Amino acid sequence: MAHHHTILLPEFFQALRAVSEIDEVDWTLASRLAEHWKMSIADVLLELHAVNESTLARALARAHGLQYLSGQSLTCDFSDVDTELFSDLLNVGAAPLENNKLAVCNPYDDHRGHLGSKMCEREMVVTERSLLYEALRKQSLTNWV
Repeated sequence: MAHHHTILLPEFFQALRAVSEIDEVDWTLASRLAEHWKMSIADVLLELHAVNESTLARALARAHGLQYLSGQSLTCDFSDVDTELFSDLLNVGAAPLENNKLAVCNPYDDHRGHLGSKMCEREMVVTERSLLYEALRKQSLTNWV
């Protein structure tokens, strides 16, 4: 008896499959765990060590037609950010960059709902989650503690 499962986020699956060893079984398992744990598929894949952060970020960027930017290259610009907006950036996993860009670790997240249209008018780029949060942590330690 064959079971056919619908592939969730097929563009993301195809992009990830092109740059990793992920197959349909891995994807189905990650999808089920994401639903059970109430997490994104991207976060589940990281938690399971199915892919590394750079591979994941590249695939997310590709699936959304966005630029990938290595977390090593982030040049943040917090000049227009108050503590409330900073808290929102932490919640959604985003950081404002120079040249009117916005780094995100998961473009599937609801950035517009959390950050508002002014921040979301920036050109979105995708980067590694841990390096994005490291940049946010440095900013909070430097300017708000």
